[in-house]
Amino acid sequence: MLSWLMVYSMKDLVYLDEYNLMGINYYWNRRNLFGLSEEKLIEAGVDSDRVQVHRDIIDKLISVNKIFQEKGYILFDKEGYRPKKLYEYMYQERVKKFGKKETDRLVNMEIMPHASGKSVDVTLWDKKEDKEIFLRNKNDGTDALFVDFYKDKEDSKSKWYQEMQEYVINTMQDHGFRLGKRREYFHFDYKSDIPKNYENGFRQN
Repeated sequence: MLSWLMVYSMKDLVYLDEYNLMGINYYWNRRNLFGLSEEKLIEAGVDSDRVQVHRDIIDKLISVNKIFQEKGYILFDKEGYRPKKLYEYMYQERVKKFGKKETDRLVNMEIMPHASGKSVDVTLWDKKEDKEIFLRNKNDGTDALFVDFYKDKEDSKSKWYQEMQEYVINTMQDHGFRLGKRREYFHFDYKSDIPKNYENGFRQN
């Protein structure tokens, strides 16, 4: 039986699609890749590919989406609320698949920010082409997941990646979101009470 605290926290979660926002639950969608069965995900608290977030940030995400739409994009949330139990399961499977060192570069098991419901992993969706816009080259590996990987590269595609990442980061920060501790270009925690931690390509630690 769920504790009172868990029931209370669940009441604070809302589904993005109920507010006409796009999203997909990353680990439900890629459960086979990470060796996570539907049964295990359901046990962890995820029963579909619908994305949940804390109700306190829904208006902020709606505002961000309106800004993106002015340029023909749509906010695409690839993950929101992630239960602590899912953190534990996915961490174990990632370590098996990628090793502990590589996994720890991306997964923050100390803070588990997604468990608050106020952290999101976002990218852009092309409204006209109706497809996800990739803001990095997958062939560049894990390093390309972090801010400023493309900053000093001279080729046109790298310059475009950098420009678009900065556009997303600055828009999110204008609405109270901050880059996470791992400093992935797509991960944001809602922390409007602290200063922006990225400004025009300048790293602030």
